[in-house]
Amino acid sequence: MGDIFWIVIIATSIWVLVDAKTIGVKKGQIQGMGNIGPWGWFFVCLLIWIVGFPFYLAKRSEFKRINGK
Repeated sequence: MGDIFWIVIIATSIWVLVDAKTIGVKKGQIQGMGNIGPWGWFFVCLLIWIVGFPFYLAKRSEFKRINGK
């Protein structure tokens, strides 16, 4: 069970990195929390996944709107 947990964390963190790069996330595009680049999102999701991954999903539409994706 523990192995699956770590695989999910690593896989979703890699997805966040790739997705953030694909939609053009850059530091300085939004104000407040979440004002980080793709690698920042990757490490936040990797280190504090339970908070970072849902937060990225919540901010994703804002990044997409800003970048016209």
